[in-house]
Amino acid sequence: MNESQQQRDDSVSMLTLGTVFIRDRWRILRWTLIGGVLAFVYVLVQPPKYVASASFTPQQSSDAGRTGLLELAGQFGVALPTQNQALSPDYYAMLLRSRSLLVDIARDSFKIQPGPDPGQAFVDLFGIEEGSPKRREEAALKLLRRIVVSTVSKPTGVVNLSVQTKWPSVSLAVATQLVNGVDEFNRRTKQVQAAAERKFIEDRLQIASLELRRVEDRLQSFLSGNRGCCASPELAFQRDRLEREVSSHQQVFNSLTQAYEDARIREVRDTPLITVIDFPSVSDEPEPRQLPKRILLGLLLGAFVGVVLALMSGMISQRADPQRDVDAFVAALGEAKGDVLARTRWIRHLVRR
Repeated sequence: MNESQQQRDDSVSMLTLGTVFIRDRWRILRWTLIGGVLAFVYVLVQPPKYVASASFTPQQSSDAGRTGLLELAGQFGVALPTQNQALSPDYYAMLLRSRSLLVDIARDSFKIQPGPDPGQAFVDLFGIEEGSPKRREEAALKLLRRIVVSTVSKPTGVVNLSVQTKWPSVSLAVATQLVNGVDEFNRRTKQVQAAAERKFIEDRLQIASLELRRVEDRLQSFLSGNRGCCASPELAFQRDRLEREVSSHQQVFNSLTQAYEDARIREVRDTPLITVIDFPSVSDEPEPRQLPKRILLGLLLGAFVGVVLALMSGMISQRADPQRDVDAFVAALGEAKGDVLARTRWIRHLVRR
């Protein structure tokens, strides 16, 4: 196929498309209007949404006391996890949508305020009625992941949280539980980690104490049996070597003792591990419905459906006769022109009356 033939086929295809669009213009317009009307109705029937928001940032605590423990554990071939990964803002953003936090909310009850409602279970409040309790809980978790949005501001490392429901009190309650749950989960994780570290240090401290006592006994026995060791260079060298060994074991023992006390403090520490910048709050006014934006989207979707239907009905197969395509395009243009003129005369007639 040469270049001129290719250009001819392309022009025929464009003429065919133009013919289809002109002849089915009212179908496309009708579907466009249907899409806009459906979007308008959808926005109207949707209940108002209330968004509760909060923001916090992880506390970058110093690990100066724990660095020595990491180095000491490395000497014994034990690798302890660092805290930098746990303090990542992305870690907290994922934690807010994790099962560990959401399952407690899915099992909780919420009160719609104001009103005499004593409180309803989450699955009942949101109308999750089908299936076994386990399936209802899983459905509640999926729903929570849709209404809970967590983002991270990369320049500042601030974690932003928003919860959207039909009730302002429920949105606020869920957001508050999530912020408190993040801190409680983080604190509990740190305490468990500190308990494991304390157990490790406790075992090493016991061994270090025995080794220190052993080398001290050796030095004491040497000094008791060699009171005049200073006069002999060989005995003096042996004494110095034993003293260095005692000093080395003493340093290990002191480091383990300090690390043990630090681990015991971290195990019972209950200070917050996040800094709340904006405490959970909800506005009395519902979120904007964004009616123009959604109607425009509905119009575009309706136009797309109309175009697809027009193409399906008018272009099942490519036409083989170029002249017939041209004639059909000209006829469609004439039909459209006559339609426009007729409607123009009708409008002028109404105006004159």
